[in-house]
Amino acid sequence: MRAERIAGMALLVLLVLLPAVWMVGYAGFYSVGLLGLLRTGLTASWWWQACSGGVLLPSLLLSMTTAVVTTALCLVTGMLLCVAADHWRVERGVGVLLTLGAALPVSAVAFVVLQLCSRGGLLARGLAVWWPDFQPGDFPVLVNDVWSVGIVLAGWLTGVPLTGLFLLSVWRSAGLRRYVELAERLGAGAWRARVCVGVPMLWRRSRLLAFLLLVWNFSAWEAPLLLGRQSPRLMSVLIQQSSGQYSLQDRPLSFVYATVYFAVLACLLLWLPRVHAGVSGGGKAADGGGAV
Repeated sequence: MRAERIAGMALLVLLVLLPAVWMVGYAGFYSVGLLGLLRTGLTASWWWQACSGGVLLPSLLLSMTTAVVTTALCLVTGMLLCVAADHWRVERGVGVLLTLGAALPVSAVAFVVLQLCSRGGLLARGLAVWWPDFQPGDFPVLVNDVWSVGIVLAGWLTGVPLTGLFLLSVWRSAGLRRYVELAERLGAGAWRARVCVGVPMLWRRSRLLAFLLLVWNFSAWEAPLLLGRQSPRLMSVLIQQSSGQYSLQDRPLSFVYATVYFAVLACLLLWLPRVHAGVSGGGKAADGGGAV
């Protein structure tokens, strides 16, 4: 057992920690002028330019806001699907549909959103056909918009299948229907029992999923690249487009953005043990209460 643990730790160090340390070290040294084609010696000019240019902070705030909103919508929708599937006893059918949805690539979903929701898209042209007074230009801006509605919509469409499948699995494996049926015997209505009893217990077991969804949505790239604006851009798109795509002189800036991006994700991952401990404690407490 000890040898297996040592082997597992060695693989973790070789496959995860060392590449991560190498990448963040390279990005950090490049951003201060110590590495790369544009190295000039130790300097903080690139960091000053990134922090004072009015690009980094708006992109960081937009990325986090979009990730939080998308994660919240995915969780709420997944829980509603789980409750409805349990109420009408259609868990298997809902699971099949969610599995098919989970197989769709993110880029394909983003392209469909672009074709449907742009001002020249199918929805705008369909409304123009049915309503003579409606012009495609009157359609609300849902793609490349200020509020990132298209990005949130694409993230929601790709996140709901995975969220729903996980929550359905938790609902079955934790036996939450027993607690719902007990609440119904005590006089609660069918929907009220599921919403007031099942959903809180489901949330205790899905906080780790919420955290991982937040990290995943914060790291999204395909949908923001296709559906987002040029300014401000999400961090993933900003890093990719600053890494020499338009000008080699911007490459040190991209490493500054990448270092900040890694620092934010590292802070989130350092919070993971607390989330995991809360999930384990909440699940044990709920199971203990049910046993009593």
